[in-house]
Amino acid sequence: MVNNMLVEYTKSTENIVKAVEIVKNKYYCVRCGNNDQSEFFIDDFGIYCRKCLNFGKSSTYQKIWRKEIKIIFNESYCLKKVVNLSNIQKIASNKCLESFKNKRDMLLYAVCGAGKTEVVYEVILRALNLGNIVCFATPRKDVVLELVPRFKRDFFQVSIVALYGGSPDKGKVGNLYVTTTHQLINYYQFFDLVIIDEVDAFPYYNNKMLAGFIKKAKKEQAPIIYLTATPPKYYTNLIRRKKIDHFIIPNRFHNHPLPIPKIVLTYSTAKKILKGNCPKKILLWLLKKQQLSKRVFIFVPKIEIGIALEKILTKYIKCRFVYAEMKERTQIINMFRNNKIQYIITTTILERGVTVPNVDVCIINCDDQIFDERAIVQIVGRAGRHPKYPFSDVVLFCDYFTLEIKNAVKQIKKMNKIAKGNKNEMYNM
Repeated sequence: MVNNMLVEYTKSTENIVKAVEIVKNKYYCVRCGNNDQSEFFIDDFGIYCRKCLNFGKSSTYQKIWRKEIKIIFNESYCLKKVVNLSNIQKIASNKCLESFKNKRDMLLYAVCGAGKTEVVYEVILRALNLGNIVCFATPRKDVVLELVPRFKRDFFQVSIVALYGGSPDKGKVGNLYVTTTHQLINYYQFFDLVIIDEVDAFPYYNNKMLAGFIKKAKKEQAPIIYLTATPPKYYTNLIRRKKIDHFIIPNRFHNHPLPIPKIVLTYSTAKKILKGNCPKKILLWLLKKQQLSKRVFIFVPKIEIGIALEKILTKYIKCRFVYAEMKERTQIINMFRNNKIQYIITTTILERGVTVPNVDVCIINCDDQIFDERAIVQIVGRAGRHPKYPFSDVVLFCDYFTLEIKNAVKQIKKMNKIAKGNKNEMYNM
């Protein structure tokens, strides 16, 4: 009987609860937190929740087995190597430790390439050495796949579980869980510390269901550390109201400035590409890169544009196109990372999380609405991250100059200015 139930892992008392119950004459999904009555439907057996249907049916005729998990901890955890933090990174690390100690949520606002992942190493170790379970969550699978090898390389004796759609680690037990936010639907009052990377990224941004997964998965008093390079207004409002702690890192860990993108106007870009022609300015810029050892990120707004552009460019250069639903996505990204192809055409799925040294970057059709201020800042942040290659050529190709482009460039320049002055101020928060 129990095997047919929905399962959630917990560190609290093991029990069995209804999956969908009636609260004040309204249906409520215990699993995902949905109380929108329009999202409940009827079938032959009862009422089920449509909101979390992708995770399996949660209904009035099903129950959730909250299964208690016992985890074995080692005597001590440490890093395999010394991580040299800059002065401002050390201050940020101490702020994270302070928030964890005081059980206060915190926002770490760090520019792309600031080394925010390394900044939270110390608080992760502190939690683990107290016998706590830590969750490092991120909206996207690609970021999990990027982070897990780094964590396994850097942490000693830590049992790391990687969770994402299709992960072989599902059901495994560990001390540090690196997971997409979606996978947290399977946990209840389990984590003592939650770190959420890229809180402004799709699909987590503005998604009440995923935010609900976080709230359910952590213990009631467990603090959350939010990481972002482009904080949404929701979090800046929490800061103003003193609901959460905060800290800003305005400079990259190698202390070189963020690259300022060049803006190049093109004409009827999308129409030309879809008809099999690449605008001359774009093609010439790409061909110039052939003589250099730098790899190139080419960002496009839509899948059909990426497919058409790949057909055009393969006549001149060695490139591949990747997008979210593509089966070969991971293999192509690894080919690019391992320098087997010089150019990668991509949608916004690679706007964050994937780090490649010595790259130039361009956005084609940057005036498309998908490229908002946050997306542009993140994409520009792919460039110049490595200390040996801190300078990169970044170009925004667009039919016209948008407010989002203007605001993105303005934000990058302001952060460079703050970093140059070495001021720790919150800048428009």
